Amino acid sequence: METCPGLHRAGRHLPGTIAMSAHAGPQSKLPSDSRGFTLVELLVTLVVLGVVMVALMAVLFGANRSRTATMNQLESIQAVRAGLDLMTRDLRSAGYGADLDYTPRPQPAIAYVDSMQVLINANLQPYPDNVSAHTPPLAYDPTGSPRPRPLDGTSYAPPIKYHSGAEVIRWTLDVNNDGVVDANDLSAPDGADAQHTPNPGDYVLVRQVYGDSTGNVAGANGGTTERIALVDKPGGNVPAMFKIFFQDSANAWDWKNGPVPAAKLGDIKSISVQLTASGPRRNTDGTYPQTTVKTQVATSRNVPNTGGTLYSISGYVYDDKNSNRAQDAGEPGVPGAYLLLGSSLSTHTDATGHYAFQVVAGSYRLKEIAPTGYGVFTSPDSTILSVGPSKTFSFADTARSGGFVHVTAFHDINANGYRDAGEESDAGIKMSASPSGDVKYTDSYGKATLYVPVGAYTVTMTPPDSLFASTPNPVSGSMANGDTAGVAFGLRNMAYGAVAGKVFRDANKNGVYDAGEAGVANVWVGLTKDWGATITASTASDANGNYSIQAPINDPPHTAPYAVYITPPSGYFATNSTALSPVWVTDGGTAGGNNFGVVAFLVISLQASRVLSLTNGDFIERDWPSSQTQYRAKDLDLVLGSDANGADQISVWLNRYNADPLFQSTPDYTRSAAGSVLALAVDTLDTQGGGVLSKERADVVTGTNWNASKLNWFVWINQGSNGNEGYLPTSPSKGHYTKDKNDVTAVLTADLWGGSSTPDGVDVLLGTATRGAGTGSFELWVNNDAKNTDFAYVNIYPTDGQIPNDALGEVNSMALADFDGDGK
Repeated sequence: METCPGLHRAGRHLPGTIAMSAHAGPQSKLPSDSRGFTLVELLVTLVVLGVVMVALMAVLFGANRSRTATMNQLESIQAVRAGLDLMTRDLRSAGYGADLDYTPRPQPAIAYVDSMQVLINANLQPYPDNVSAHTPPLAYDPTGSPRPRPLDGTSYAPPIKYHSGAEVIRWTLDVNNDGVVDANDLSAPDGADAQHTPNPGDYVLVRQVYGDSTGNVAGANGGTTERIALVDKPGGNVPAMFKIFFQDSANAWDWKNGPVPAAKLGDIKSISVQLTASGPRRNTDGTYPQTTVKTQVATSRNVPNTGGTLYSISGYVYDDKNSNRAQDAGEPGVPGAYLLLGSSLSTHTDATGHYAFQVVAGSYRLKEIAPTGYGVFTSPDSTILSVGPSKTFSFADTARSGGFVHVTAFHDINANGYRDAGEESDAGIKMSASPSGDVKYTDSYGKATLYVPVGAYTVTMTPPDSLFASTPNPVSGSMANGDTAGVAFGLRNMAYGAVAGKVFRDANKNGVYDAGEAGVANVWVGLTKDWGATITASTASDANGNYSIQAPINDPPHTAPYAVYITPPSGYFATNSTALSPVWVTDGGTAGGNNFGVVAFLVISLQASRVLSLTNGDFIERDWPSSQTQYRAKDLDLVLGSDANGADQISVWLNRYNADPLFQSTPDYTRSAAGSVLALAVDTLDTQGGGVLSKERADVVTGTNWNASKLNWFVWINQGSNGNEGYLPTSPSKGHYTKDKNDVTAVLTADLWGGSSTPDGVDVLLGTATRGAGTGSFELWVNNDAKNTDFAYVNIYPTDGQIPNDALGEVNSMALADFDGDGK
């Protein structure tokens, strides 16, 4: 036998292929080092390998379990850390913008705190807020709705709606606001996140904001909810969410004693926040990984510590069924009674009829205002209490005859007048009852209760501007003593109609749109309910003068009419009216025919230069037939004053009514004055003159600059002789100078002097200016009431009168008014 060559591997002989020779003989035994592994060796090797693999698998499984637990722990830490950061941010802001000026009971930084919730006051929305006129949400309204359970008729309820913009911010697990944290909070809409997790210990931590006038609705406290994080409910091995420390103690508040009393909220020094959360998945041992994170927050950073001892004024309001003015066994408390302490501190009784105030030592007047359906039986209904120590006082009320109307408001999506499945409640809707005068706003469930006396009653809903009643409104009924009634009001999105009409060129000026009168384009048209204070809608007329405005309906309820009005375009005036009312808009209807006539102003072209003053008056030029002066035109003529250059300082245009044009382009006549005519007045000056028309014909007063004639104001008595009617004399009738010898820059005429029982002519008031010096005066000149009209100086201001420092600036214009109401 020969082995095949080339089978030596790594210096070791391996069995090779055996070749049989032609001379076969007995086979020889292989050496021991060439035999391979025995079966025993192979089994030992496999056992060792298995042990190693088992060890490796154990290590890998352990690592995986550790990784899962670590990831679960990290997820729980992330969830609870987010909630902690947001909550501590709010707590650090507690008291920011609070009403500290309300000295009987300033708005506290911490409004309420127990082991599972905290309520603070802080002006965080909007930020920054306007300190002179706060923007909603305003301070929480204890009489509005909705109300957080801890502040609803309890000793923690604020005494008033504070005068600040600091809203109530609530952190709680009580998402359904029933006063307890239990399984009902998981089934509530805001607890859905916890209900849908596999971890049965999950609860939803929410942040809620309560502040008055939310949505600009008075009495609506909002109560908007943000779902922040999933956390564990305190209890068992889960610590309380808060530890409370006070200024006078190093020990934390013991929650076995209930929530922190209202009287001690002001003593809170710091709050330790502790949130516990579990991971979303089980560990391998079936448990959920828990993490508790905590931090410490000082709560007095925004509120000064004023010190001072507070004392309690407390008691009950009860239903005095036997009218003996003492609370006997079985006589229940009256919730919702209003207690006023002093002039501004107030609160409401809670569900048991209890109330409490915390005040500094002093004397206070305590008054009760009975809630709806009750009357104050204690007589008198107020008392004086001297506090320090604390005092108690209770009020007896008796039930009035009548009953209650339970009102519901809902959003009627399909506007069918019935509440269908899925149609939600409407909160903050004003409800009023007559004749009781009771007013309530619907709560977060859309409900309100109104008291009405025995007999006929009416309940009225006031929809917000964006909504409209889909059911009858108001609703009337009859109430028996002790009875109740129910009313449901549906609201739907506002329905719309249209207001339409035309803006037209009123050729015949009759104020009515006639056939053939053209439309006027691009005229602004507006719709209003308050005569222009606010604009409901607006548009512009089209190329044909037509317009159409879409607007919310006001019929029904047919109570507040619209007015539609225009702004006439430049150069036009209205021939009928610029506003038309009442206008009633119905659902889908068009209130048409609201037409506006306009016509262009008459443009008068006059040739003049160097214009310094301009006025008008009836010069009564001869424009009547024969001697029939009663048929004169009674039209206004124009007078223009110019500078001293030339000989036409006074130019007169006589009205040619009703010719076209009314005025010729050049003056009918001119007159020369001694100086530049800076001011003009036209009035009837010669009331004692001859002839009937002289008592009506306009004369002229001119004020000029100081000039070489040493005169600066002149009287021009209009002529009335045959052929000269309406013509001023060629030279002034009279000329005078003011005492300060300055330029006369303003002239007024009026009856300013003399008794009312004596026929009195028109007097003259002159304003002057010293050019360059910036000073001036005004003088009064009195009519002599004679046939030969003239004027005499009476006063100059200053120095007459009580003008401060006897100094007056340049008088460039003047006006007269009856300031003291004496008719003069």
